[in-house]
Amino acid sequence: MICLKCKSNDVVKRGKRYNKSGAKQRFLCNKCKSIFIKTDGFERMRYKKKDIARAIHLHNDGLSLFQIQNHLWQHDGVKTSRETIRLWIKKYSLFLKSDK
Repeated sequence: MICLKCKSNDVVKRGKRYNKSGAKQRFLCNKCKSIFIKTDGFERMRYKKKDIARAIHLHNDGLSLFQIQNHLWQHDGVKTSRETIRLWIKKYSLFLKSDK
């Protein structure tokens, strides 16, 4: 692990951060004393990665935003707006297509 600020490799684990989307490992840089979390492309997102990915895949399968919203609510218990789903598609569809 390398520090995001000073690029030092003198980094240690420093607990976990918990929120609605799950737990993430926190790290402490012993050189600059900054605390950070490893980046995974889903920073500052309130929903779980699997829910976002499922919404994008449903959109790629041809479902409308309303149908995706309804599917997420009925099958996964995820309550979200169509605008949120539209923003996920805009932000992550190119990202997920590049992984193929």
